[in-house]
Amino acid sequence: MEGIGQIFGSVVSNDDSLLTVFLESIDEHQTFWTDSRNDLGLIFNKIGALMDVSKTRDRGLRIFIHLLTSCPLEQVEDKALHIVRICVKLLNQRGPVESIPLVYKVLQQLIKRSLSSNDLHKLFVSYLPKILESVEPALTPPAIPAALSFLELAMLHYASTCGLHKNRIETFLFSLVDDTNRSVVSGTAKCLLLLQQIRGGGQHGTLHKKTWEEYYLKLVDTIHDLLNKIFAHTPESFDEEENLECLKLPPVELTKNAIRNAQMLAVRASNLIAFLQQAIVGAYPVPKPIIPFKAINLVLRGLSVSCEAMGTNPIAENITFGTSLPLIHYELLEVLDALVLVLGSNLFIFGDSICEMFPKCLKATYRASHGSDGNKKSFTRLRTKIYGSIQLWCEKTRYGSNIETVNEPIFEHIVRDITPFESEITLKMGTTTQKRLSSKAKRKLQKEQNSATALNQTHSNGNGIAENKEQLIDRGNESLCRAALECLATILQSAGCFIKPVTHKLLQEHIVPLSFALLANHQQTTGLYSDNNARAALLRALASLIVNPHHHCPPPLQYAGYIFNTLQTTDSSLTVRATAAELARTMELVLHPWKETLYFAMDQAAVKDALANKKKHNLSTFLKKQPCQPNSHDHVIANGTSTENKTNEVVQTEQNVLEEKSPPSPMAIDAETYESEGEINESLAVTEASDESNHVTEFVFEDEPVGWVEFESCSTQDKSTNNFENHQQKLPSDNDTTAHYNDGVILKTNGSATQIDEANVVSILDSDEELDKITSNVDDDVVEIPTEIKNSLNDSKNTKGYPKHSSPIREDEDVQIVSSKKMKLSNGDGTDTVKNIDDIVEEMVAEFVDEP
Repeated sequence: MEGIGQIFGSVVSNDDSLLTVFLESIDEHQTFWTDSRNDLGLIFNKIGALMDVSKTRDRGLRIFIHLLTSCPLEQVEDKALHIVRICVKLLNQRGPVESIPLVYKVLQQLIKRSLSSNDLHKLFVSYLPKILESVEPALTPPAIPAALSFLELAMLHYASTCGLHKNRIETFLFSLVDDTNRSVVSGTAKCLLLLQQIRGGGQHGTLHKKTWEEYYLKLVDTIHDLLNKIFAHTPESFDEEENLECLKLPPVELTKNAIRNAQMLAVRASNLIAFLQQAIVGAYPVPKPIIPFKAINLVLRGLSVSCEAMGTNPIAENITFGTSLPLIHYELLEVLDALVLVLGSNLFIFGDSICEMFPKCLKATYRASHGSDGNKKSFTRLRTKIYGSIQLWCEKTRYGSNIETVNEPIFEHIVRDITPFESEITLKMGTTTQKRLSSKAKRKLQKEQNSATALNQTHSNGNGIAENKEQLIDRGNESLCRAALECLATILQSAGCFIKPVTHKLLQEHIVPLSFALLANHQQTTGLYSDNNARAALLRALASLIVNPHHHCPPPLQYAGYIFNTLQTTDSSLTVRATAAELARTMELVLHPWKETLYFAMDQAAVKDALANKKKHNLSTFLKKQPCQPNSHDHVIANGTSTENKTNEVVQTEQNVLEEKSPPSPMAIDAETYESEGEINESLAVTEASDESNHVTEFVFEDEPVGWVEFESCSTQDKSTNNFENHQQKLPSDNDTTAHYNDGVILKTNGSATQIDEANVVSILDSDEELDKITSNVDDDVVEIPTEIKNSLNDSKNTKGYPKHSSPIREDEDVQIVSSKKMKLSNGDGTDTVKNIDDIVEEMVAEFVDEP
């Protein structure tokens, strides 16, 4: 929409109540900058005039914060010098408290725009030292968050300029070490990490590594020093750290009030632990030389002391430290999470100590008296964090988490936290027997018993007179229940197969009734599972019991399928219904798994078209660019001559050498693999038409079991086929002789023997001695040859002078064999020719598409 610029002047001059709405509308339309009727120079002059007047300065700054984001870069470069001068003036004069945060936000926008402008970059390099002079401990608290955001951007993009003022920035950041605002603590942690890299990094970042390591070690030592003071009156299992090199922080402002002093120490300790967490997990330009033992030792020491241990010495300081101890433990668990995220499997050597720490922390935060009446449990936030840390540890370390060693004490706490409170009324009967009562008294007693029973049922179901009290049962424990269920699911995924079957059974007996309760009370608005996320977490925990079972404990698959299928349509929450539908599909795959292999009919026409047009395929174009081996037409060998100019004996010798040195053919390996695994074998049929005769030689992969080889004669002359009963093999003509051994076949052709083994690989036997050597090792029990075939072979031996199991093959017949890469074929005239696999494929395509 156009015309916004015409109303801009009147809107910015009015009250501020509608100014933000108008500026957001400009950002939404994005036509303010493209309207040719808008005089942007005049509009910016008007905004600058608002900044010059103290009453309208804040309004002008807010307009600049919105407009600088999408303003054309030319306009920003034109007005940037004027804006920066006004901002520097306000910072040096320590202008109104409300204006300082707006000034830092305007400078942040200018830094972002300066990344794409050389002029703005030069402007900031010259004015940044003057801006940094305003960053000092005397800065007003409302301006600190905006100042930290500006410092973060400045040190990130203008590190060299900020490096000259490192001491000033460090003093300002150390002054915030006792701040109680969590956003200020987070911003300070990020700026302290960036402060370690604003100086030159040296060769390969060695200086950056050195500064980070010094900062890391000093942080750990400073926290140890604070823990020495906090645990001074509490016995602990860890030795007190000595010879510490601490950060040069300002001293704690101690007063005569011991309680306030203890609070200040606890706050500083928790803030420094947050700084350590950011130093570990925050971005850094070089790899960090983390020493995990230092941080792990600090975490274990801090978590080893509980509030109960501090309460054994009930002095004022210990009680004060005990109130802040859950916050310290929470921050220490954040440090542990940071180490797990960064180091991962490198923490395996500390796995036992980390896993033993989890149940101890859960035990220290459990109070049997609290939560037993349906009220909010103790240490809900800390226990939720413990469950989150267990979950992260299991997710990152998987089966190496070692969590199965402590699963039972963890499961005990999980079961307590996921079980809803059920109120009951206990009825006590007197000792008076009915024999001593009159008939009227008996009727009265029976009436009272019936009413009491009805009252008990009504109270237990949450209806009737106890309805108002039931509204507060388990209120505030929903987040803890959700975290416990998510932790349970993750533990089962990480170490479900290592958990005892009795533990699996007990969990099933507890989770399944809770899940069935959701079916009866799917519209419940009170109780532990009134939270939608808690119900979804319960369903995922049940699914984890199904998909991560123990082989000695079958999962409750039938119950789970019914629960998921029902809740995907009946639950009142969309989140729960979607979760139930997702898990129902998972259960369907478990109940009815897919077959190992899906068989589809082959479209012969599509295959024919694809083979005929294979040269148009993208892969064919790519293969033409790659170096390939010589084809069958020019048989180039190492010295560059052609095999066509060589005698048959030379070609035969070179081919034998190549076959001995070449690895097994991928085709042969695939055939053996497919046959061994029961997969579908691909059929390859290649037909070669001879120019001198009508004989055809075929190379076929047959879909036969392992060790079955089929020989088929394609000659038009006498063709006789004899079938073996055991091996179901088609023999060549009567003059051909085969020897069978261990599911293999030896074929003797023209005075040389060819061996075809169970992988369909052809090997040439050079002499009859090798043939006799192989056939001599044949076990007679492997193959039984019918009597008729034996007689036929004996007759061939007696009449033609060939030994048993061998006979020549006539020149007018062809033999079906399988080659790995190159094959030696008989041309019928006594000579052999080396055939390349490329020629075979070309001829296969020609035969398949009926080409001449």
